[in-house]
Amino acid sequence: MKFNLNLDSINYIKLIYQGSDDKPCCVKAAIKHMGEREIIACTKYENIPNIKIPQNITLSFVCDNGLYRTNTVLKYTDNKDPYIYFIMQTPEGLEYQQNREYFRVAIKEDALLAFNGKVIPVKTYDISANGVKLVLPEKFEIPELVVIDLLLKPKGIKAKAKFIRYDEEDGVLKASFSFVSLPENEVDIISQICIQKQLEYKRNSLK
Repeated sequence: MKFNLNLDSINYIKLIYQGSDDKPCCVKAAIKHMGEREIIACTKYENIPNIKIPQNITLSFVCDNGLYRTNTVLKYTDNKDPYIYFIMQTPEGLEYQQNREYFRVAIKEDALLAFNGKVIPVKTYDISANGVKLVLPEKFEIPELVVIDLLLKPKGIKAKAKFIRYDEEDGVLKASFSFVSLPENEVDIISQICIQKQLEYKRNSLK
């Protein structure tokens, strides 16, 4: 679809770019200017990263009615400590992704499910920054609130979570949970893991 978002409809944007080590990086930023040729966004950084300029990037717009995504060119950056400004080419079009901010990816990692004094080793089935689905060895009486210790790499996350439902498919018992008051830095960690996994799946599908 044609790029026709207006500034008032956008809550914030996310940029996915290649860092100096060629690994994908994700940053959340606020739009300061949006014109026919350029978009200027700004975010606060304690340590200004080394970014290859120019480069093709993925740009996501988080709006009240959902998430939109497109590709564009990051033309240059302007460092004004502790802020960094991203100057991008205004894209010609964009694609509506989903009606929620965070996408979910399949990921198999170890985790610990804790409630009522029990600690149960489990595996993740899929994850997003909103919640996680776990593969369980058997059915338990799960209370509304639990603690899930996600043994992710490179950094584990211990999160409070709300039990949503059980489901069983092909003999695999799974339980869905939504995170409760997850700190912003941990939301970003999970988002970056999801982005890296999605890029890995895409690269593998092209082989």
